[in-house]
Amino acid sequence: MHEQAESKRLHRQRSVKRQRSGAIMALMPVLILALVGICVLMIDLGHITAVKSDAQNAADAATLAGALQLRMQRKPGGTLKMSEIRNRMQEFSEANGMQSHELKASDCSSGIWDPGNSTYTAWGTFSNRNAVRATVKCECDLFFAHVFGTSISTVEAESISAFNVSQDSDGDTVFSLPYVVN
Repeated sequence: MHEQAESKRLHRQRSVKRQRSGAIMALMPVLILALVGICVLMIDLGHITAVKSDAQNAADAATLAGALQLRMQRKPGGTLKMSEIRNRMQEFSEANGMQSHELKASDCSSGIWDPGNSTYTAWGTFSNRNAVRATVKCECDLFFAHVFGTSISTVEAESISAFNVSQDSDGDTVFSLPYVVN
């Protein structure tokens, strides 16, 4: 009797193993498709991240150049020429990989950076301006997203650069070198 019970138990174990191997074979195509989908998504997201990094580098370079141009214009007798600042910013944005993007007037501004509050205020009087802001926008061509109905993603990066203004012991205005603050 004991032998018969043992035989039934072994038969059930073999039957369960056969059912499981069939289930795995049915799931394999679904699992492979999911894995390929995740890989494709990671390729597009990685490309977007790389383009975003390039746009941020270009925005940082553009604002540093723009802040230096603003600093040079703030010297005694200088006048604000926003077009010169924007041209300098465009030049450095292009030199850092954003040749296809033109910085529009709405993408650039000069203003006041308050380091105590970490705030930027656009415009202000010319004699108070110590910062520039730029927004670089570019389109990123995607490799596989066209399957889902889109082939382009817009990437945007913003940067603010400023310089400090102080008085020396003789009462002369002293400007620091520009630095990226945001």
